[in-house]
Amino acid sequence: MLSPSITVLILLALTFLTTVFNAAVWLRATELSHRFSYREHDYDYGEMAPVQVPRTFGFTTMAIQNIDGTYPLTDDKKWASIVPPKGGFIRLGPVGAPFSIALYHQLHCVNGIRFAYVAARDGLFKHAKDREAAFQHVNHCFDVLRQSLLCKADTTLIPLGPDKQHTRRCRDWTQIRAFVDDNHQFWGDTPLQLPSNRSGQA
Repeated sequence: MLSPSITVLILLALTFLTTVFNAAVWLRATELSHRFSYREHDYDYGEMAPVQVPRTFGFTTMAIQNIDGTYPLTDDKKWASIVPPKGGFIRLGPVGAPFSIALYHQLHCVNGIRFAYVAARDGLFKHAKDREAAFQHVNHCFDVLRQSLLCKADTTLIPLGPDKQHTRRCRDWTQIRAFVDDNHQFWGDTPLQLPSNRSGQA
């Protein structure tokens, strides 16, 4: 027969292991419910529409470098890859109301500014109206980026000096991209139609 103190220790160990197991099962079930539920499709467009993507995204660390070189100004294909197919637009709610995710609108704008800069620098605008249309879009994009930067008001300290690198805690953009890809897969080839009260300007 086991002594009372050993019996208590065994019971405590079993209770602890059961608690850890239940917590692991609960965490996995929560993860799967977020991943496979269509919670983002359960409201009507309009007043009840969310202001954020109805999903929680984790964080990661990112090394920020002064001179990266990963995205050369003239590499149109590489720059086009930063925005998902369909411009990063997603559909939410039971009827698939269209939304633009701010991240992809901002990246679209960075790419638009880059394109206009390269085209103007290299004399690629053959007609003044093309240049004016591009610059009108660039003006819109500068304003979008200005407002976005002020909204985030990032206070990360950046070390001074040539080729300095610093690490920053960032929202994991790969999870956001996976969400957009899953959303596109869910809605398939259903056409994305903007409501008539939206301009649709990207």
